[in-house]
Amino acid sequence: MTAAMTAATAQAVVPTARALRWAPPAGVAVLLLLVVGLAGSSGRPADTVLAIAAAGTAATVVGGLHDPAAALLAPVPVSAMRRRLLRLGLLGVPALVLWWVLVSMAPMTVHAGPGPLLALAACGVAVAVWAPERVAVLLGAATPVAVLAVDRVAPAGSTVAEVLGWWLTDPWWVLGAATLVCAAGRHR
Repeated sequence: MTAAMTAATAQAVVPTARALRWAPPAGVAVLLLLVVGLAGSSGRPADTVLAIAAAGTAATVVGGLHDPAAALLAPVPVSAMRRRLLRLGLLGVPALVLWWVLVSMAPMTVHAGPGPLLALAACGVAVAVWAPERVAVLLGAATPVAVLAVDRVAPAGSTVAEVLGWWLTDPWWVLGAATLVCAAGRHR
């Protein structure tokens, strides 16, 4: 990383934070806090609620990749991937804090670590990196929800259910694979 890229990235933090649309993540956070709070007060297992929360939060984080100024920023000495990472960092930290709060509010669950959230978000980012530019963020943001939905409706024991369930059963492997896919597309 060159000094110019580092300086440009550091200078981009505040303007990028201002340019991000914070209302959708805030709305999703409030809704998830209410739903997990209700699940916690009812004493019911919150595994499904936390899976939905992981998908919703991941979709919101990936949706933050939308950059209306992408064409304007193309000539600056900061790559598109670095700008994506900046946006993901700015949205990812609050998402992880939200996840910690949701898990602490929910009754004891099996999948309470951040792995499923990170795995779904990484899958969404991988899709956004490789999808056609016009629809990249839309497809990327839809990916976590689609993975959750298909995982829930796929016939039990099927290959589809097995593979799509990895985000929940083996999230760190999914995160690693999706990160490699993102790294392979870093020049896109």
